[in-house]
Amino acid sequence: MSAPRTLAQLEVALRGRGRGLEEILDVLGEAVTIRDREDRIVYANRAALDQMGFASLQELQRRPAASIMQDYVVSDEDGHDLTMDDIPSVRLLRGEPAEPLLMRTVHRATGDLSWMVLKASGLHGEDGEIFATVMIIEDVTAVKTAELRSRFLADAGRQLASSLDYAQTLKNVAWAAVPRIADWCGVDLLDERGRLQRVVAAHPDPAKHALAQRLREFQPAQPDPQQGVGRVVHSGTSELYADVTDEMLVGAAAGEEHLRLLRELGMRSVLIVAIRTPARTLGTMTLVSAESARRFSDDDVRFAEQLADRAAVAVENARLYATQTRTAVTLQRSLLPETVPDVPGWQVAALYRPAGTDPLVVVGGDFYDFLETGEGWLVIIGDVTGKGVPAAALTSLMRHGARFISQTDARPASILQRLNSALRDQSALSPCTALCLRLGDAGITSCSAGHPMAIAVTAEGEVRELGSPQLLLGVSGSHEWHDEDIAVEHDATIVLHTDGITDVRGEGTRFGEVRLHALLRRNAGCSPDELLRRMNAELADFQVGALADDTAVIALRREPAFAEAGASRGSEPGAAA
Repeated sequence: MSAPRTLAQLEVALRGRGRGLEEILDVLGEAVTIRDREDRIVYANRAALDQMGFASLQELQRRPAASIMQDYVVSDEDGHDLTMDDIPSVRLLRGEPAEPLLMRTVHRATGDLSWMVLKASGLHGEDGEIFATVMIIEDVTAVKTAELRSRFLADAGRQLASSLDYAQTLKNVAWAAVPRIADWCGVDLLDERGRLQRVVAAHPDPAKHALAQRLREFQPAQPDPQQGVGRVVHSGTSELYADVTDEMLVGAAAGEEHLRLLRELGMRSVLIVAIRTPARTLGTMTLVSAESARRFSDDDVRFAEQLADRAAVAVENARLYATQTRTAVTLQRSLLPETVPDVPGWQVAALYRPAGTDPLVVVGGDFYDFLETGEGWLVIIGDVTGKGVPAAALTSLMRHGARFISQTDARPASILQRLNSALRDQSALSPCTALCLRLGDAGITSCSAGHPMAIAVTAEGEVRELGSPQLLLGVSGSHEWHDEDIAVEHDATIVLHTDGITDVRGEGTRFGEVRLHALLRRNAGCSPDELLRRMNAELADFQVGALADDTAVIALRREPAFAEAGASRGSEPGAAA
């Protein structure tokens, strides 16, 4: 049965009941199209024609369906490109299942963004075969845009409120904004002398960052108050460049090379908003639309200003607490060992990387210590909850508490058990992770309370974790911690660390456990001092921006003569050195 014949029959049937098919469909708010097996659109109601920009069905039919789709940048909710083969009506005609499809489109010519839900049903002939499909296209742009913006502002608010490290937090927000909000997101803050300091220029394509760095070379130390970022800084008023023209680029360029790079960006639309408090402007946030072809609107300005207002609160709060934070840093450093002690029979090294950079350093609660007892040497490492002075106070409790307890009971589990009791006596919930080791001739005695496990790496590069995790401290008054005796290869280096090392941020990713283990394999056989020197260098090369968390690392390896003596005696893992 041909599509025209079927449509005619439907028309006749509906006329017999009153109104015609086209009259009924044309009053619908949703767009409706009918596609035949030859992939021709044989019908489109008024809403569909208006949505696609055609005056009549005949005008629409003169354009191949595939060419109409080429007028748009089309993707799904996750940003994956869609083609004509993904359209539900086309899938049905191929005999494939066709679930409703949420589709995002950007018109290449106008830059208009739309969200559509596409639903299709088959029209069956007398033989039961589908000869055409009816597709309903629902415009959900307003609802979807409001949902995405509300969700993004909530996520950004949580990130901005989660830390006093405002630089890293602003970076996280900028990275979350691309490509959800814009193709590029840049944040610049003013320093004490009124100079712009680039915090981040985020783009999902790593290759674009080289271009961003080159453009940064043309950024003047003092922003020009007559254009762009400088004008927003001085006025506190947002600037929207809905359509970036080549004339604008020529006017903004500092020279031919700068102009060439600006053109290479392919900017479609630019939006600059002030990060400001009622008293002053702290910096700017710049959103750029490029390859997505999207055009920013006044509605985008209002949304970006909401985001910038949240960022301003986070930055100002961080600066107000800067003095207190620096005091906490001094206090915390006074609680770490001044030097690494000489532990008989062992090569020992320690690395401590504090979070933050001047003028603001965000204090964490990482700590470590070496405890000499009548039963041998103990090593303890941990991470207390919180930042600043409260964290430093807990660090003091943990470090000096362990030192006091170890003089009467050198069992790691007993030390952690009694530290847990001390934490439970605090007025506020004070969870803490800790790992305590006792060094023996042939191995270690270990107890971990929610802390990353110690790692052993042999001279041949074999890496393994030592022991098993147990409950962290400060959350339970009834849990019983227990010791584990673990044999360790005599040529192995034992590495203890806090989670600051795996959480170091690079270009859009974390350092993570996989990179840590690979680093240890590459440097297997190095002395503890050399291992930590190389680790520090590699972390510095990987790191982008200031550290979000403190990092503490300890490396231990038996002296060769001590290792041979231990092997010949066949000592138990937990036996004293």
